[in-house]
Amino acid sequence: MNTDTHTIVSRHTTSEGVVVWSRCACGRLQMVLVPYGAGGKGIAAGGHDFQCPRCGR
Repeated sequence: MNTDTHTIVSRHTTSEGVVVWSRCACGRLQMVLVPYGAGGKGIAAGGHDFQCPRCGR
């Protein structure tokens, strides 16, 4: 599955929600926790902290 410039590498269910690992077109990994329910707070790690020259993000 490809979402814009990211490809989903893996998806795992946990007791808190769903953990999704994706890889950018430039090769960087990103992890996102998508919590169950509307009241939960999601978290993300990795990805870009500046504009990527390859993918424009």
